Amino acid sequence: MEHPTETDQTLMDRVAGGDRRAFDLLIRRHANGLLTFIHRMIGDRHRAEELFQEVFLAVWLQRRSYWLEHSFRSWLYGIAMNKCRAEFRKPHPVAIDFQADPPLPLLAGDPTPAETALASERAVHVARAVAALPDQQRMVVVLRIWNGLSYGEIAEAMKKTQGTVRSHMFHALASMRRYLEPRMREG
Repeated sequence: MEHPTETDQTLMDRVAGGDRRAFDLLIRRHANGLLTFIHRMIGDRHRAEELFQEVFLAVWLQRRSYWLEHSFRSWLYGIAMNKCRAEFRKPHPVAIDFQADPPLPLLAGDPTPAETALASERAVHVARAVAALPDQQRMVVVLRIWNGLSYGEIAEAMKKTQGTVRSHMFHALASMRRYLEPRMREG
């Protein structure tokens, strides 16, 4: 019987035994965050969807090697990071594109077109600043800010110390600040 309150570790214990319903529940539970992470790392929506499937295929194939006392989310994002790193090593890197889906119609109380344009311009600048970061720093920023992982979870996923992860974040934010300050003054 499936219970949405079951922990990831409990579900993975069931998955290790071959329970596909538990696996489906894990996929649904982590789909949005993981796909967002991969898309922000790779920049190509279609390739991100392919890598998303590759990550969960790897989870299924490696289901018996997962240690229940570790965070499932860290383990999952560790697999995703390895897939992204392999993608980075390919000879033709994909351009990072953080463009949002087409805008929805304005409703009462929505920002004005000028405010929307300014916010879109700022979002593009931030996306470019993130895309310009070295891979390790970009991973930390995306996992921390967009996916909400703790420094401990990121450290576990990256197989680094928390100090190293915090250092990556510090340097990433400093680089982003250097990139963004002159551009934000222009707008």
